Amino acid sequence: MNPKTLSENFCQQLADDAQLASLFDFLPETYFFAKDLNGRFVLANQAVIKVMGLRYSSELIGRTDYDFFTANLADKYREEDTQVIKSGKTLQDQIWLVPNQNNELRWYLSSKQPLFAKNGNIIGIAGIMRDFDTAGAVLEPYESLSKVISYVQANYADKIEIAQLARIVHLSISQLERRFKKFFKITPLKYIHQVRLHAATRRLITTRDNIGNISIDCGFYDQSHFTRQFKTAHNLSPLEYRRLHSGFVDKIQPKGI
Repeated sequence: MNPKTLSENFCQQLADDAQLASLFDFLPETYFFAKDLNGRFVLANQAVIKVMGLRYSSELIGRTDYDFFTANLADKYREEDTQVIKSGKTLQDQIWLVPNQNNELRWYLSSKQPLFAKNGNIIGIAGIMRDFDTAGAVLEPYESLSKVISYVQANYADKIEIAQLARIVHLSISQLERRFKKFFKITPLKYIHQVRLHAATRRLITTRDNIGNISIDCGFYDQSHFTRQFKTAHNLSPLEYRRLHSGFVDKIQPKGI
């Protein structure tokens, strides 16, 4: 019997394929999930459940990225899922920014592959993510920049100079920019911008705080500067975005982890 047939026969005998997925619960640094063609979660290990601020898998299964993330992030995740489904090929070691249970944008190394039915049709995708801080040797090349990532996360509301970040990791500005772009595919300045926009976007749809206060609190010069940057990113003004996603706050699950 050839190896493929042996594997297929074995899997067909399983009472529940989720038995294999549950093994990922013993790897807390690995985040495993599977989605159907409509982007609905159908499997996830406990690491995913926890990082999304949920208690039980039943709070996740059947829902999509749009139920948990802002539209701009969910669009990107869905776009990548669609790429895997249409190509039928694995997409390996992609760097992603994903909010954790504390709503902090964290870097993850993500790989996704298509899932095939017995008739050969693709029925969804499966993916794993590894946290930038806990993936060990796999992400070792990125560790030299971890202090920069942490500093931006903690201080995005303040003025941040690229020279300041370079000093933190003992690099010149040009060295920092080259290394950052090589590993994360964006410049340090754009990363700062993404962190600030994410924080502001969450504030817009989960609070009724004044837009001027949000802009200052999230590190923008003033409300006009924030509005211009936000409109460039979302094709909507902050107020228009808030009105469009006013129901988002009702979808957010209580944290309680």
